[in-house]
Amino acid sequence: KPIRVIVPYAPGGSDLYIRPLQERLQEKLGQPIVVENIGGAGGVVGSSRVATSKPDGYTVLFAGSGAIITSPKVTGATYTWKDFAPVANVISIPFTLVARSGTRIKTFDDFLAQAKAEPGKITYASPGHGTSTQIAADAMAKTAAISIQEVPYQGGGPAITALLSGIVDSALATPSIIVPQVKAGKLIALAVTGEQRFSPSRDVPTLREKGVDVAVVSRYGFYMPHGTPPEIVRKFSDAVEYAVKDKRYVDLMRESYNEIEFLAPADYEKAMQGEDTYFTKLMQDMGMKIK
Repeated sequence: KPIRVIVPYAPGGSDLYIRPLQERLQEKLGQPIVVENIGGAGGVVGSSRVATSKPDGYTVLFAGSGAIITSPKVTGATYTWKDFAPVANVISIPFTLVARSGTRIKTFDDFLAQAKAEPGKITYASPGHGTSTQIAADAMAKTAAISIQEVPYQGGGPAITALLSGIVDSALATPSIIVPQVKAGKLIALAVTGEQRFSPSRDVPTLREKGVDVAVVSRYGFYMPHGTPPEIVRKFSDAVEYAVKDKRYVDLMRESYNEIEFLAPADYEKAMQGEDTYFTKLMQDMGMKIK
């Protein structure tokens, strides 16, 4: 029967990472792949459905690590990342802080100066409260000793639409929805959250280069409910590894400013454990109440 892949965000965001994989996955698995967007609560609504699904391999989650690790810590979700079996990581990327063109904010220094001059006045769009994007933005603000106001949306696409419409002043989001708008002159990239500069936008400094000691990279990959038989997890993981090697997919991801990083189940689980440790400490250092 068809394999249902739930993406816990609004359409037009991270679902674009996997829709081009459907044909190759179907070819390898011999079953139809149906991608369904179920947004809400920073990825918690859709993720919850997968966490409580039958662990038979026919219900799969494709999400950013924030929906699995950080959102449950602040939203009171009934699951943790250990309620999932990590299957395969596909994309690993930093976030980019951007402002709308035509404003006083032209650089990250301008952003800091305005935030310090007008505490709490600068608004930023997030793809949902509790996401790793929102945590990264708040960590940036705390480390830089500034106050900015979050306006949450149901995904990165709606967040950037709000910024382009002038509803908010800035946003932190993934490069795939940021860089095209920057190249079109509609947005200005101020900084990236990675350890190093991001290859598609080498002229944009990291937060650390600007004296703000925050580094966050978000992983996007597949998960199944905990208890799914290892042979089913491995079979799907092998299909993902096969699919992401397709030259058309590699070229498409490169053209859309995404970096492929395939991780098999064991390595993916280690990466998730590392992220959980990092974000738990980061949130505690920020004085956040963790549920």
